[in-house]
Amino acid sequence: MLVALATGLDRRRWDPTVVCLGPEGKMADALRASGLNPLCLCVDRKRPLQAVLRLARSFREIRPDLIQSFLFHANIASRLAARIARVPWALSGVRVAEHQKHWHLTVDRMTGWLATRHVCVSQGVSRFCQEVGGISPERMVVIPNGVDTDLFDRATALPRADLGIPEGCHVALSIGRLNVQKGLPFLLDAAERVAGQRNDWRLLIVGDGPEREWLVTRIASTPLLAGCVQWLGRRDDVPRLLKTADLVVLASLWEGMPNVVLEAMAARRAVVATVVEGSEDLVVPEQTGWLVPPRDASALANALLEAAHDPDRLRALGDRGRERVEANYTLRAMIAAYDRLWSGILGFETE
Repeated sequence: MLVALATGLDRRRWDPTVVCLGPEGKMADALRASGLNPLCLCVDRKRPLQAVLRLARSFREIRPDLIQSFLFHANIASRLAARIARVPWALSGVRVAEHQKHWHLTVDRMTGWLATRHVCVSQGVSRFCQEVGGISPERMVVIPNGVDTDLFDRATALPRADLGIPEGCHVALSIGRLNVQKGLPFLLDAAERVAGQRNDWRLLIVGDGPEREWLVTRIASTPLLAGCVQWLGRRDDVPRLLKTADLVVLASLWEGMPNVVLEAMAARRAVVATVVEGSEDLVVPEQTGWLVPPRDASALANALLEAAHDPDRLRALGDRGRERVEANYTLRAMIAAYDRLWSGILGFETE
């Protein structure tokens, strides 16, 4: 989303510079292709003070009118560095409701007053910041992610035989980092219940992370799961996988604004998701998919079984999901919202 924002800004109005605290990553090429050369500071994670001072030096050299940071470490470092470099406007980007790392919340509370605005990625994140983070609602604004629908219109489905899936199977797809946040135990419990009632149902899991070994072991140790669940690892063909699947499932315990749900809706796929931050903004029950309580494998299984029962209904839900994306969650809308926010702070006229 940061790259999409930086590269999509109207260059007649904005002259963006992207600064990365860490080393150069794979997004650097996309920035350069748009004429932006990212400044990568390669800071040492174990020396946070040095990171702040190095960032402050870069701000003095760039002399920005306004700073927009993304993610926790950049938010904290930018607030402090902006004060040192005397940059008047520093906005933070809150991308997730942090339910796990409580020290993040403590540091956020201690430095939050230094931020001009807190840009929350969903209504759920905004609510979390108020109720748990103690941030005043007057200092927050919600700007949801956007998605490039053309990317999914150009994609073609992968042949199911290439994935080892028999013809006629109903295919659910789960995409995300394999960590505690994604509710994998509940997803597999639900999959086992579905497989106990349907032998023509398959679940594809895409992603990698610290829970990989547990996931692979759990699948292999349970006959029903071994017969219906495939772990595909990291993939670079997500748009094609979305076109291959009948449905997308997200069993997260908490979120921010899950891009996979946006992408599923852009690809005209119905969604079964838990009622967590972001998902509750995107998925409309009975219109674009199903919402179920987190940590409830039974409710998740029931929704997956209901979804597999009526292919025509699934297609209709997917079409309405695409309409919802086009109306509310395009990249153009996201970029325009940041433009209005920054222009208002700097006293510029908006177009």
